[in-house]
Amino acid sequence: MSRCLQCGAPVAPDDRFCGNCGAAQPNSMANATISVSPPSLVVSGPEPHKRTDAKGDAPRKTRPEGSDRPLGTTGGRRPLNKPLEPGTLLNQRYEIVRRIGGGGMGAVYLAKDRNLGDAPRAVKEMIQTQLDELQQEKAINDFRRESMLLASLEHPSIPTIYDYFYDQTAGRFYLVMKYISGGDLLSRLRSTPGGRIEERLVTEWAIQIADVLDYLHGRQPPIIYRDLKPANVMIDGASGRVMLIDFGIARWVAPQEKGVTAVGTMGYAPPELFGGKVEPRSDIYSLGATMFHLLTGTDPQEKPLLVFDWTKNPRPRQINPALSEEIERIVMRAVEYQPEDRYRSAAEMRDVLINHLEKLRVGAVSYGPAIAAQAAVELVYCGFCGNRIAAEDLFCVYCGARQPIVGAPANRATAKLIVIGTTELDAMFELSKESYLVGRSDPQSNIFPDIDLSRFDPRTKVSRRHARIWREGDTYLVEDLGSFNGTIINESIRLAPHQPRVLVNGDKLRLGETTLHFLLG
Repeated sequence: MSRCLQCGAPVAPDDRFCGNCGAAQPNSMANATISVSPPSLVVSGPEPHKRTDAKGDAPRKTRPEGSDRPLGTTGGRRPLNKPLEPGTLLNQRYEIVRRIGGGGMGAVYLAKDRNLGDAPRAVKEMIQTQLDELQQEKAINDFRRESMLLASLEHPSIPTIYDYFYDQTAGRFYLVMKYISGGDLLSRLRSTPGGRIEERLVTEWAIQIADVLDYLHGRQPPIIYRDLKPANVMIDGASGRVMLIDFGIARWVAPQEKGVTAVGTMGYAPPELFGGKVEPRSDIYSLGATMFHLLTGTDPQEKPLLVFDWTKNPRPRQINPALSEEIERIVMRAVEYQPEDRYRSAAEMRDVLINHLEKLRVGAVSYGPAIAAQAAVELVYCGFCGNRIAAEDLFCVYCGARQPIVGAPANRATAKLIVIGTTELDAMFELSKESYLVGRSDPQSNIFPDIDLSRFDPRTKVSRRHARIWREGDTYLVEDLGSFNGTIINESIRLAPHQPRVLVNGDKLRLGETTLHFLLG
């Protein structure tokens, strides 16, 4: 837990405003993807040497014959966003077999290397058609940098890079890597009965991941992976080793370098990335979050910035009592809020995990009763933005609005719906009950909704049971009941059936061709 810079009260990592004094917090983010980009990224240190393959040849970076366009540019071309068909031959060498995945930059294909006896290869394709030219060039440079970075690395848990080239005709860049036949850890987790992976196996995987992180962090300058999560770790079907994939956002980072581009996945990304800061211990946090997901089956992305606040959420052993006390302490230290409270290095965490694995093998771990869960924090809805907040918060940590003081005399919030675009005098509905059915009456079916829109719906576009509006405390919610013509909020959001949405003062609800104005007070 960090503290408010204004009053010193504890604030959670995702609190935009202090719940005690209402002051805005500087390092808060609520988006699913973190992206804090400075004008440019400076890579400190000399450019790494390219690794050679088994024949001693440097990784190939070829152009089609007759092309004088430098690698890393498109020359203003816009690549066509069309998947490659099986049998397509790339660079007169790599025959596409099938598509096997995709990422932020494009698709990944299984291919056969015709020059090496049809050896299997993974071919990663860079294509970004939804970007303007400047963004497109940046994406290409990032892709080229990933190729250069991978070519400089030599570790059994990092895929070998064989080739990198640009297809001028299609306007696409390709990276040819070792093909890894096993699935990723996220797929393994989803296919495991019970949705959890046993402690010994997770510990073995974590040792290998910590080892490759130690290798990356030991480079000069250090390389920070920054997007460690189960989906980015695969199991090599041939060797059984874990393989770290997708180096698209890894960076060479010089000591004390600040303001680097911060990109990661919410739930696995550490708090310091929100402010554009990154260091080796950032990867340790992500490893701890990955272990937590595999061991408990609880996805950190569900509560991306609160899941490791143990005062508000259960500890690992409270979720999975079969875990040892030792592994719980390892995970909890790895995901500490402050980097200095985590393991000092990936090597230290690896050594701790190796020691723990040995204890697991000889049965020298403890399985005492799980620490009782903290007293549940009472949650209420903010009456202004609709997010859940702690009942004792004086200000909403999401929108900053001051909350009514508990116990203070106040009238309960009321609301009303006003039909827009009608000459009827009686076109207002007071919402004084707990729940309302909104729709069109049908005496033959004995359907008489609380809010009957029949007289405002001459073309019968409103369903008989169209929507439901109800209140929870001082918050009103709406859900579509599977209506034929749907429920649209503010002409931009179409509600999925039976998916509640908080109503905000001033919202406009269109049911069929009838529009209602929601007003609080």
